[in-house]
Amino acid sequence: MYEPYNPGVALTVGDLLHIPGLEIRLAAGRSGSGNPIRWVHVSELEDPTPWLKGGELLLTIGMGVGSTPGKQRAYLNRLTAAGLAGLGFGTGFSFRSVPKALADAAERASFPLFEVPYPVPFIAITEAVFTRLVAEQYDLLSRSLDAEHTLTRAVLEGQGADGIVKALIRATGGWAVLLDLHSNAIAAHPPTARTYLPILSSELRSPRAESLRFSLSVVEHGQHIAIQPVTAQGRVEAFLAMGKRDALTQFDRIVSSHALSLLALELAKARAVSDTERRLKGDVLDQLLRGTLTPAEARQSLERLGFDPGRPFAAAALADTDSPDTLARTCEEVLARNGGAFMASPRDDVVLVVVQPDGPGFLAPLRAAISARSAGTVLAGAGSLTTIDQLSQAVREARYALQVCRTEDRLQAEFADLGTYQLLLSLQDPDALRTFADSVLAPLDDYDEQHGGELLPSLWAFLERNARWESAAKELTVHRHTLRYRMRKVEELTGRNLSSARDRMEFFLALRARAMLVPGDGLGRGPARRAFGPTVQATRPVGAVRSLPKSGPKE
Repeated sequence: MYEPYNPGVALTVGDLLHIPGLEIRLAAGRSGSGNPIRWVHVSELEDPTPWLKGGELLLTIGMGVGSTPGKQRAYLNRLTAAGLAGLGFGTGFSFRSVPKALADAAERASFPLFEVPYPVPFIAITEAVFTRLVAEQYDLLSRSLDAEHTLTRAVLEGQGADGIVKALIRATGGWAVLLDLHSNAIAAHPPTARTYLPILSSELRSPRAESLRFSLSVVEHGQHIAIQPVTAQGRVEAFLAMGKRDALTQFDRIVSSHALSLLALELAKARAVSDTERRLKGDVLDQLLRGTLTPAEARQSLERLGFDPGRPFAAAALADTDSPDTLARTCEEVLARNGGAFMASPRDDVVLVVVQPDGPGFLAPLRAAISARSAGTVLAGAGSLTTIDQLSQAVREARYALQVCRTEDRLQAEFADLGTYQLLLSLQDPDALRTFADSVLAPLDDYDEQHGGELLPSLWAFLERNARWESAAKELTVHRHTLRYRMRKVEELTGRNLSSARDRMEFFLALRARAMLVPGDGLGRGPARRAFGPTVQATRPVGAVRSLPKSGPKE
């Protein structure tokens, strides 16, 4: 019995057989009568498949099926391989009835084959199918518009990205997850959708996901999953993944496409708000560091940003291979998840962060969380816990600590752990550090510049190796006699004696001070520095700061 049109359900070959007025009869392949019909095509070619896409119902009077059983079987097999929905065979023209070889092949392939008697015109079949397809398209459009209105209402009511994802799933069923660029869930509905995060994260890291505008369709654990980028202003902001047990329908894809547009607007709005907040916080931080705010204004500004002026403050300086703006956004994401007031502002080649931790030791977990979301290795330095009026000093300490990380190949450093550097940094003035370093090392600078010498790196290696000739020479890849000559030259040019503990200490501190004054570290705006830092790092082994040798040069 013919079932009336059911919205959302595709017309099948079986439905067609039961339409009143169509006197057509199934000849073979009953088990395939559930095949959906995408289109109707009439052809008398021996091989029509090059002009078909799959899903078509083919109508023919048999001129191209062949006159022998072998050709007829081959004809049917071509249609099956092409993914057609079924075959309507018109009798009364080339054949009185459906050829037995054709019917047998259709039965074996579970391919629906029905007879179209001579009095039934093909146009009657095409009209019946097209009427149903038009109804399906109208229904698809109507349901899609209703779903899009529901999604748009979620935005207008201020439900945010989470509301959009929920509305999407109410319309389509299944599940959906909105992921950030680090594969963390921004929104997931229903909550159990989070169980698919490992699969989604793995797919986003696969080579197929290298293009910024890619989309993926995968089948995992019985779920048909589609992953698409959420793009705003030419930049990928997130990824939307949705999945169902059944294959995603055209309706699902239309509604998810609308959801992508709304999510792009929502995330772009969130980014604009975040950028505005960052500029505001950056302005407040600038004013605090320049000391242009009175104590009352400073307290008021920090309270507006959620800080408690009565609690200690901590400053950190971070850097990695990303641009400072990108790293600042990553810092914001991490700090926002941690809760509590914070400021994160890019400055030169670093990002300055101000927080109110419960106590010391906050830097390591903060750096680890930020590094996990960054493309490169993140270095971090932190200053001492301090009060509002000493915040500029804490920021200065944090930047010095970050420079120590660069010099010592550390991932993180807190000012309280800097050891020898604390003595140098206690000068608090880059010009004072520079003056001290130049007073000790200037003769060596001049000699190296004029003669292309290696006195400074040789002195560094000599002191780092506890004045051991063999190990220092090996590190420099020179003969020990060459190193002895260089050290005698150092003593000659500076008037100091490397056998003197006091002179060795001055050399050591001057070299450490010079390492702190690498161009671009933001330690001040004094005259141009001598670029000693990179040379030192090229010859110094990785590791902690060594103590000075307690005696003179050893043989």
